[in-house]
Amino acid sequence: MNRISPIASLALLLATTAAQAEPAATGATPAAKPASPQKLSAETKKAGLVAQLAASKNPTEAALIRGQLEEIRAQSIRPATRLLMRRAARELSSEKPGDAVEDFGAALSLQNDVAVLWRLRAQARLMGGDTSGAISDLGVALQHDGNDAVSWQLLTAAEDAAGDGQAALKAWQRVMELDPQLPGAARKFEKLQLKAFGRPT
Repeated sequence: MNRISPIASLALLLATTAAQAEPAATGATPAAKPASPQKLSAETKKAGLVAQLAASKNPTEAALIRGQLEEIRAQSIRPATRLLMRRAARELSSEKPGDAVEDFGAALSLQNDVAVLWRLRAQARLMGGDTSGAISDLGVALQHDGNDAVSWQLLTAAEDAAGDGQAALKAWQRVMELDPQLPGAARKFEKLQLKAFGRPT
């Protein structure tokens, strides 16, 4: 039930990136440039929504907040990057995760500071059976956006697939902190706990 669908995730992100694109990057590196007022405003709004999601009281409210968070996370994706994302979506639909990984890599060469692009490539890598690559990409995604519950969900799946039950359980605990209204979260926690530590005696 809690398995993340890369195609559904990508469809939502593509739908939310139809807004105005950022201006093309100059020769300066992102770290050397001061944050724009728009970016600061988006980060402030995102932080507020993260807090609302953690405090949400029902699944309907939580679902609305999740959608708003995805919209903010995709705000800075530019048109050229979106084209690569669309092609990757078609490749995932055709069960060609290797080709999708290449296109997400090309997208990251354009905008390597966008956390959701690292997350999406991790999803494609996991679909293709590359668990270590997925875990590596998620490490970068979470460095950029440590409060992204979807990245933590995906990390749970990747660690579980890699056979590290305790790491999967730890990642899922973070999911439950960030998104306590996620359907089936408690049941998933019990399954992961059993996998990590076995049945209590």
